[in-house]
Amino acid sequence: MSIETFAIGFSDQPVGEEAIKKISLEIKSITLNKPIDLLLIFFTPHYKPINLKENLDITLKPKNIFGIQSPIVIFENKAIKKGIVICCLCGQNLSLRVNMVKSSNEEEIETILRKEIIALGKEKDFMFFSLTSSVDTYNYLRAVDLVLGRGGKILGSVFMRKYGIKNFQIVNEIIDEGGAGLIVSGHSLLEFKKICGFLPIGRTFTLTKVIPKRSIILEIDGKPASFIYRKYLEEEFYNFKQLSLGNIYPIGILERGYYRLVNVLDVLDDDSLFCLGELEEGKKAKIMIATPSSLLEEIEKELNHFKNKNRLALVMNCFTRRRLLVEEADREIEIIKEILGEETKVIGFYSDYHIFPNIYSGKMDIENNNLGVLFINPPSTYVRNI
Repeated sequence: MSIETFAIGFSDQPVGEEAIKKISLEIKSITLNKPIDLLLIFFTPHYKPINLKENLDITLKPKNIFGIQSPIVIFENKAIKKGIVICCLCGQNLSLRVNMVKSSNEEEIETILRKEIIALGKEKDFMFFSLTSSVDTYNYLRAVDLVLGRGGKILGSVFMRKYGIKNFQIVNEIIDEGGAGLIVSGHSLLEFKKICGFLPIGRTFTLTKVIPKRSIILEIDGKPASFIYRKYLEEEFYNFKQLSLGNIYPIGILERGYYRLVNVLDVLDDDSLFCLGELEEGKKAKIMIATPSSLLEEIEKELNHFKNKNRLALVMNCFTRRRLLVEEADREIEIIKEILGEETKVIGFYSDYHIFPNIYSGKMDIENNNLGVLFINPPSTYVRNI
């Protein structure tokens, strides 16, 4: 994957056709009519995706389109609740495949992905996907693992709630919801950084009895699992259970010196905990918390050495962080841009969950507390803001 030129653009004009025309004219002035190998488009539910697709075909004529609808999109230093973000990538021999999966059957998903890999015919360097609630997340992940294996550069986003008539995706000629995938081969200059900001509290405890396949913790330290939250939250435990605050107080499982976050989705009638994330008996853990200051300080700590470089940054953020940051939610995006500097161009979107790689196990972790930044580092690029 060799990117020669990329350009980013944004418009919040209410009519989709006019927004696309405005962005397209300015992108052409940057790319100088070079063929566009891949067009990324992130758009809010205010726009009809069929209109966006038709106008992109007329104005920019990209070889491939990969689009995601999100309630909040990111452009440079702003989180935007109504608008369209576009990024065009032009390269030499940019080998990629885009695909749409509408089935939740693991074998069918695996078959589709294997066909794409065979068609690509080269070393598979990177995969990004976006899933909606119409596709079973765990079956999709198992299929990806079977096809691409562990240790690869695999990132994903998941939209579980409905944010419009459908959570639309655009994959070339297909406009629908499901599993949208992008697979790239060849030498790519990609870097990924996951940013947390949650802190451990209280004493360490042990997961003494779990059902891994059902993502349930039955016992902690030999007692019904929910006791750990009853103990620490005391009178607030009722709100924790009724308001589903498990993503605010996740469990941090200790792995090689860092805490992998597991969210509690529900406290079941038998006092077990239904969770989001991989579980294993015998693991040591703590309850985790975050404050606006801890989340924002972690961004500065983790992104400082990425500053002032000529590249593209794709930010994948989640709604849990906005909930935790409250008034500082928009400030988070401003800080990311301030740290990275003017030379780095920032785009992105928010989703309910992310799939990020675990750097130690090689597995894919399902998360909704962290944010991720994918850096695309072209060897020679002329980039301009639109």
